[in-house]
Amino acid sequence: MILDKQNMFSQAQGPISATAAATNIVDLGPGDTGPSERLSLFVTADPPFTVTGVNAATITVELQTADAQAAGVLTSPATVASFLVTKDAIQAGGKLVAARLPHGMKRYAGLNYTVTTGASTTIAAGKLTAGLVYDVEASL
Repeated sequence: MILDKQNMFSQAQGPISATAAATNIVDLGPGDTGPSERLSLFVTADPPFTVTGVNAATITVELQTADAQAAGVLTSPATVASFLVTKDAIQAGGKLVAARLPHGMKRYAGLNYTVTTGASTTIAAGKLTAGLVYDVEASL
């Protein structure tokens, strides 16, 4: 898997403890034809997140798209895909999400991360790296 800085949403971003937008927006170019149809999204955690407590903990990764962006923020974004990462996957780290970009992407793409925990449960220490590649390897 070859990484390109222009196609990265996050590089070691975190720790994330509530809701946060990825640090970068990716410009897919005009239209929904061509190379963007073959791109895959990946999200990894390195180091893994530390989850304390016995209650449920999840991270939701939302892929958003928009026709425009201003100052690093999508203008009127639409969520086109959502990925739920379970407590076990959060603690294991490594590859959390690997999926092809859906049809209907507009010019700009961004990610939102939402951490949900039950009472007396916390998530800390992990960092997320996310981006677009031509193909996601079986193991990262």
